[in-house]
Amino acid sequence: MDKDKQIQKVSKLSLEKLSEDSKLIKRGLRDLSIWPKIEELFNKLKEGYQAGDIDECIKLCLEVFETDPNHFFTLCYYGRCLYQKDEFEKSVEYLTHCLEEESNYFFLWKFRGDCYYKMKEYEKALEDYKKSFALDSTNGAALDNMAQCSFLLGDFKGAHDYIDQAIQVENESDMPMIRKAQFFEYQERIDEALEQYKKTLEDFPHSEYARNKIVELSK
Repeated sequence: MDKDKQIQKVSKLSLEKLSEDSKLIKRGLRDLSIWPKIEELFNKLKEGYQAGDIDECIKLCLEVFETDPNHFFTLCYYGRCLYQKDEFEKSVEYLTHCLEEESNYFFLWKFRGDCYYKMKEYEKALEDYKKSFALDSTNGAALDNMAQCSFLLGDFKGAHDYIDQAIQVENESDMPMIRKAQFFEYQERIDEALEQYKKTLEDFPHSEYARNKIVELSK
């Protein structure tokens, strides 16, 4: 149940959201008026992150910090880049700093929760994912994460409850339905897992994963 294999393209989780938020834009413009050098570096940072060039992003973050060590946008990017480099404890440090400044942005709670998840601190991860979901009740990814943490903590009922909610919220993705079937499998409830995969394939005819699991479990 490796959640990194879960392919999610959720625009609300994109760091571009930082640049769209009006309150943060005002802060950014204030910073940029004081430190004009940051504008060019920050634009390069965004482009690099979108291109997946994490090493270059980290280099650019450090350049920004030479001018303004408290530049909020860059702190957020840096924290997430550290996560991408598997430096989870250091990422938590920076994301916590960001949350101390801006606690009302659900994606920051989600990002820190991801670090705790990787560190196998599932209780802390669950709490952060809950805070993320509380700030955006349409965030199906948070529900999926909450379900996984609950399952790993042995709360199977809670896991199924959360994933059922995720199925309702993320009705354009097969992932929550697959996750529920995976839970059944791990619980060795094979008949229920098979039925869940069949439901998934009915709703998502192009789901190769569900199709393959049906063949596997039907043997």
